[in-house]
Amino acid sequence: MMNDSPKFYDELEPYPSCINEMLDIDTYGLQLETFIPSPASETMDIACKPIPQNEHPATPVSPRGPPERNSFPGEFNFCVEVNSTDVHKKTFLYSHQLSRIYVDMKCNFSIQFNWDYMKAPRMFVRATVVFSDETQSEKRVERCVQHFHESSTQGIQREIGKNVLHSSRDFGTQGVYYCGDVDTADSWYSVLVEFMRTSPEPCSHAYQFACKNSCATGINRRAIAIIFTLEDEGGNIYGRQKVGARVCACPRRDMLKDETAEGVYKSGKKRIPSNQIEPPKTKKIKVENLMDFDDTVYKLPPLQIVGSRATICGLKMMQEMMELAMECRKNDPEAISLYEKPIADIKEAIKKLEKAKTPTQ
Repeated sequence: MMNDSPKFYDELEPYPSCINEMLDIDTYGLQLETFIPSPASETMDIACKPIPQNEHPATPVSPRGPPERNSFPGEFNFCVEVNSTDVHKKTFLYSHQLSRIYVDMKCNFSIQFNWDYMKAPRMFVRATVVFSDETQSEKRVERCVQHFHESSTQGIQREIGKNVLHSSRDFGTQGVYYCGDVDTADSWYSVLVEFMRTSPEPCSHAYQFACKNSCATGINRRAIAIIFTLEDEGGNIYGRQKVGARVCACPRRDMLKDETAEGVYKSGKKRIPSNQIEPPKTKKIKVENLMDFDDTVYKLPPLQIVGSRATICGLKMMQEMMELAMECRKNDPEAISLYEKPIADIKEAIKKLEKAKTPTQ
């Protein structure tokens, strides 16, 4: 026994050093700091979010500057719909005539998204609130001082507190990200949701507004809209659609008032209750009823228009109308070829005007 003891300790002697080499405590501690995200990592500006080593970014980056507004289905036929079965008369309504959501603050409203999931099963939908007026397109929409202060006292992160649109899911839910940097003027607030589709059924997500249109230091009674974009992991946009929104205490009253003011109900006709307004079967049918598809090519005479903004807005309106007509006739090759060149010419004219205009204009 005594003769075996030295041999026994000789065998054990390298064991502690082996453990130290395996664990390497200092290095292991650094790895923990790299791989374990902070509690706020799901809601911080994604453009600044640290990416663990040997891993690809989990979400697209946070965009900079005002978002584009032109709607297009893209190669995946992106479509945004409001399901009438999800509409609640007192807290959430949708006007098909005005393409506008009417909802009370902090009330859930569900939006359905559809695209060709066979080509792209894993995609992201970004929701960004903008002012509808083109003259204020470069101003980002923020919550009023009062509601932002209430969020701050509750410990809600600043990026979330400043965003007027929230997901109905709890903060920190996997696959839901709040983008935007409070201290960067051209960083726009948005809610990004990840979807993984395995069936042809549309996917949906419920949102909430965290501020009202009437808040004086926020939206301040200005018209707003939500721009939904279909994006991949790298932030590339494959489709876009805009839906108007009004956040108010009496959605039904305000919807009827707006529809009356904008000519939905003709004088002398009895008003139709909002819960009896039937949506059109498809958006295409609605558009075809409004357009007669005049194929005459008109050449405008030389015109003098004061201001680059008025000129650009007018050209964009003509561009959108022709793009809408072309989309409705996408199965007619002759019609497509008729619209392609005029649309391209208008786009080029807009591009030149935007490049040439001075900051004072």
